[in-house]
Amino acid sequence: MSALWRKIKRQMRLLVENLGNVRVFKDRSIIGLPRYIIEEIEPNFGFRYTTVLSAIWYKKERVLEIAREKAEKLDG
Repeated sequence: MSALWRKIKRQMRLLVENLGNVRVFKDRSIIGLPRYIIEEIEPNFGFRYTTVLSAIWYKKERVLEIAREKAEKLDG
């Protein structure tokens, strides 16, 4: 097994905030850059939507603001 595959296999996401149907995670890309993942779960059908934002361009406060906007949109 190559070293890159072992690194990908061990990658874990850290839960930053849970807003009901919207969850915000932080992890690192394959090349080690930090990123935020916003995962939305559509309440009626259970579809999952994922948005990946680079932590180089987006600070935590802005990512949480985007996630709150998505949560408000889902809640109606």
